[in-house]
Amino acid sequence: MQPSGMQPPQPLHHDPRDPDPRLADPRRAADSPWRRVQRHASPEATGWHPAPASYDAGPGSDPGDQYGGPEPYRQDGGEDDYDDRYDTGGRFVPGFGDYGDEDDDAERPAGGRSARRARERSQGPNGPRPPRRRRRLRWIAPLAALLVILIPLGIGGSYVYSLYQNKYHPADYSGAGTGNIVVQVTSGETPTGLGPQLARLGVVASSRAFVLAAEHSSNPNGLLPGFYGMHLRMKASLAYALLLNPKNLVQVTITIPEGWRLSQIVAYLGAKSGLPASAYQAILKNPAQLHLPAYANGKPEGYLFPATYEVVPHESAVGVLSGMVQRFDQEAAQLNLPTAAKQVHLSESQVIVMASLVEAEGGRTSDYAKIARVIYNRLAQHIPLELDSTVLYGLNTYGIIASDQQLASPSPYNTYKHQGLTPGPIDSPGAAAIQAVLNPAPGNWIYFVTVNPKTGETLFTASQTQFEQFRAELQQYLQQHGQG
Repeated sequence: MQPSGMQPPQPLHHDPRDPDPRLADPRRAADSPWRRVQRHASPEATGWHPAPASYDAGPGSDPGDQYGGPEPYRQDGGEDDYDDRYDTGGRFVPGFGDYGDEDDDAERPAGGRSARRARERSQGPNGPRPPRRRRRLRWIAPLAALLVILIPLGIGGSYVYSLYQNKYHPADYSGAGTGNIVVQVTSGETPTGLGPQLARLGVVASSRAFVLAAEHSSNPNGLLPGFYGMHLRMKASLAYALLLNPKNLVQVTITIPEGWRLSQIVAYLGAKSGLPASAYQAILKNPAQLHLPAYANGKPEGYLFPATYEVVPHESAVGVLSGMVQRFDQEAAQLNLPTAAKQVHLSESQVIVMASLVEAEGGRTSDYAKIARVIYNRLAQHIPLELDSTVLYGLNTYGIIASDQQLASPSPYNTYKHQGLTPGPIDSPGAAAIQAVLNPAPGNWIYFVTVNPKTGETLFTASQTQFEQFRAELQQYLQQHGQG
């Protein structure tokens, strides 16, 4: 309840552009807390002296007195020593609190109460607190988070784009190419399998471009086996179209060396003729279609004559093998084999078997007739031939000297255990070996050793002691150079 005769204070309403009416009172104007402390040169200049503040408010007291008088004049600083903030005396006044912006505290002058309060806040119970990071460093965390998101997205996007380009827009050349190269297309080959080979050879820029060219082609027949004359740096669509045209097939030259076994010949034809080895193997399972000589007893080993052949485009496996048999027949006819075999008291088949042994054991063709004489002499004296080449053939392996374990093999081709010739040829002999059997050199040798497999140097003797010396010389060579 208000005391009688006193009216409650009325709110002041005035235009913000007009001066504060409360400042009309000179006393209020001097002591108002809303006034900044004015700077004076010295207390003596104004005649003003500080008086102790009184907080005992009583009737008629001026509320402005409870804030105390103005702050005494400071002599230890210049203009920067003055605190231009309002002193609240420990009470919170909106807009004038002690908890301002950190940057403001850092940038304010060192003098005044605010500086002292800033120094007090910087002191911890155990000493000075570490300095706080400035706001301008706070952008690092958001930037790092943004990079964590953007970098994987960028890498992933680049990878996806690369996959898209490689799949739908792969590298490709633009022209018909330059130069010449022969490319083999095997039976059953597909664009997917052939593409990487063409890219490695430099025919097309990428295997994917070649596969796409095949997918967009309207030709339903696909790739034909054979050898094709192509160019380097060809546009993929042009390269695929070239392989669909049989006119681009080229003739292939294949040379079969003397002394190769049937297994070696088949593997080589499969690699070089444009037809798979399986095609040749299928024919050899039914050799009747090859029209072998009657004395071959249906076994093609030894009757695929070693020579150079031209494999024409679209040639079949049976055609290639039949051509080799026909070439043998031609050689046999030139030698008049039936008559010549009778003159040396052998059959046609025995001549080919013995010729295959000479081919396998001989180092130099000039020694073939001597090796044939050694075989004749041992057969006449009923001495086992003891040829390592026959033992190794029976075991389907290769080498120069058979081991003791291999020599114990029960194979019918083991001429250490069985007298006479082997059941059949052990390789395909050439014309020189056949001629050597039909015309052996005169001599009494029953031993021979090729002491230097690299040069083919071969020594002959009728003495077992000398033979052992020759064999020791060969073993020494093999120890130094191996059997390779």
